[in-house]
Amino acid sequence: MRRLLAAVASVAVALLCVGPVQASPRADGPLAGKVILLDPGHQLGNSNPKFSKQMAQKKFNGTTVKGCNTTGTATNSGYPEATFNWKVARKLKRMLEAQGARVEMTRSTNSRDAWGPCVWNRAMQANRINADAMINIHADGAPSKGRGFFVLAPGLVKGWTEDVVKPGRRLAKAMISGMTKAGAPPSNYISKQLMISTNTTGLNFSDVPTVTVELGNMRNASDARRMTSSTGQRDYATWLLAGLESYFSRG
Repeated sequence: MRRLLAAVASVAVALLCVGPVQASPRADGPLAGKVILLDPGHQLGNSNPKFSKQMAQKKFNGTTVKGCNTTGTATNSGYPEATFNWKVARKLKRMLEAQGARVEMTRSTNSRDAWGPCVWNRAMQANRINADAMINIHADGAPSKGRGFFVLAPGLVKGWTEDVVKPGRRLAKAMISGMTKAGAPPSNYISKQLMISTNTTGLNFSDVPTVTVELGNMRNASDARRMTSSTGQRDYATWLLAGLESYFSRG
């Protein structure tokens, strides 16, 4: 009897040491095997004076000369866009990987002691890994009455974006449709949640389907409450996942 109890105890200890069973990535479904690059816009250190030289870099993007990166916006209470973008992206990465996708991110930290990378390098990372889609995660800093999400897609810039205009538009429409159906609050200040941009450096440097999703307005009290809570950040990640599922399920 004592030997039996000892054996049972050994099994119990072994199970405790193993810890919770991790779910295996899905081998089927629309996201299985897809390569996705997530770009959590900005970086906390972009406003750090010691990185002013790096931030001063500029490049022509097909229509205008723009800088390396910016600090991003913030809520009225000072919660940084960079931090919001980072937290949503990390949650989304885990969700995508659970669906069988291969996911990379354009930055590995959210720190005052780090800068960039420059927006053109973020786009070129997507090109280098031949991503099936690149999602630039951002938040707006519009007048306080504006709320809800919208999507920027690349416009036609000859010699620059001919290869991404159509796939970018498909991705944008799928993100809008999927996110809206999943419950994401739509923008009340951007018509049909879609903005076509010809001067967004990250879109113009891309050779893969790319969009920028402005998840909400950080200067709107309702959006800000959601953006600064862990539950709200998880909601945003879930809505982005729904948009990507919509895109890849269309083939």
